[in-house]
Amino acid sequence: MILDEIIDELSYDLKQRKIINICVGTSYTAVILDDQSMGVSHTIAEGEVDYAGEIIGKNAYDVAVNVDNPLKRSISVAILNSISTGKLTSGDPLTLYSGGKVCAFGYYPYISAGNFSSVVLYDFSTQPQNNAKPFSQFNGETCDVAVIFGSALINNSIDKIIKNVKADHLILTGISSVEAISTLKKYGFEAIGKIVPVDQYRAFRTICEGGSAKQLSKYVTKMYLKI
Repeated sequence: MILDEIIDELSYDLKQRKIINICVGTSYTAVILDDQSMGVSHTIAEGEVDYAGEIIGKNAYDVAVNVDNPLKRSISVAILNSISTGKLTSGDPLTLYSGGKVCAFGYYPYISAGNFSSVVLYDFSTQPQNNAKPFSQFNGETCDVAVIFGSALINNSIDKIIKNVKADHLILTGISSVEAISTLKKYGFEAIGKIVPVDQYRAFRTICEGGSAKQLSKYVTKMYLKI
């Protein structure tokens, strides 16, 4: 499983850190580590966290390895998201590409056609929007560029997507993205996009207080890394 490989790649950094704060909000999960780095992910409220109430003070790796249900993976990916190479550049990685067809996989995914002649969206949600197809219909796709949102790590669909999509260029992006360069390069990814807090306190409070994507957007910015 790709998520297991990502955890293994980032294990050294994770083992150096402790969790000093965590908030599992209705839309997003946020974690703050003892070096003041903050990680964010989507919350998928399925399953139970049997160590709830005991996470603060724990080693980040010891919590991140628990991935046996979507809610635990929400916490794990938020922890992984907090680890950064420090080499991010402002902007959206999709602007680096152009071509015929772009495919995207995520919850309520939205991709501007921009430099592409066509857009195909696969929506993880139960009520697809923006003319997206339900992900349950995905059996394979050929694209010039494929954009996989990091939420695919949480709902455990990323392995299926990578196995069945043929793309000249592959991007991992979104709020649940992670900087696991070696693992992602191994699977053909060329770029990583991330949503990075610029006002950590407000971003954390917005998540804890049930804020929406629109509300959170005031306190974060898009960044990316070409790998």
